[in-house]
Amino acid sequence: MGRVLTVAFLLLLAGSLGAAETLSEAEWQRWQQQQRPVLLYDAREHQEYRSGHRPGAISFPVSSTYRKEDGVLLVQTISVMTARLRQAGARPDATIVVYDDGQLLDAARLAWVLELYGLRRLYVLNAPLPKSALSTAATQASPSRYLSTLNPDVLANARMTQLAGFNPDFTVIDNRPEPDYLGQHSETDKFGHIPGAVNIPITAFYEPGDDGQPRMKSAEQLALLFADLDKRQRYITYCYSGKASTLGYFLMRQAGLNVMHYDGSWLDWSARDLPVER
Repeated sequence: MGRVLTVAFLLLLAGSLGAAETLSEAEWQRWQQQQRPVLLYDAREHQEYRSGHRPGAISFPVSSTYRKEDGVLLVQTISVMTARLRQAGARPDATIVVYDDGQLLDAARLAWVLELYGLRRLYVLNAPLPKSALSTAATQASPSRYLSTLNPDVLANARMTQLAGFNPDFTVIDNRPEPDYLGQHSETDKFGHIPGAVNIPITAFYEPGDDGQPRMKSAEQLALLFADLDKRQRYITYCYSGKASTLGYFLMRQAGLNVMHYDGSWLDWSARDLPVER
């Protein structure tokens, strides 16, 4: 047990490498005009992809990055993901752009998975899906021989998250809605939050768009949201199934913070019957 604790602390203290970057619609259009070679991944589900996608996009539904174990949603194993990455044409030297419907929940999750399994030149397209100029023709990737490597700097588990609660250099971030954090609602039989966790709900990342739909806040607004967080600390994000918290992870990394994501999140924490706070 002592050796396990030592390894967990070493992983927590390890520095974080590279991260996905934000790409605006204007920048993406310039890349297209320059005919910059990229792999463009559509993180939405197959049905949405078939209904219309950005020209040249390869379907890579975020649901394919999950596995279910005793009711807990976890990231797929390295062997399964390696096969899927090869099928999607992933290469270590490739520039990869990931997009979704503009909410970034699917795109941020997929980007985190790609980063976890060793890819580095990653961009998340922060733009709504255009209403026109979409394609319904499926793009087939040229299969690769990509060899996945696990990046432990972006991944936390239950034990590491629990240990972080006893370390003043770490803060756990709960990206679930405020009522769930307060224990007024839960998608599991456990109510409350991980002890010591700070609530930054997913709703804080959005503002009403011109069409009435939520849109991502500007970089300046998000910087203000995270302004009180100490850049000398390390952070671990969680939610229920790893979408809101990988978005939180992505946005916090953009703000220059050192972050990991707790895979399994509240579903895993609840299943393990670990302490909760209300």
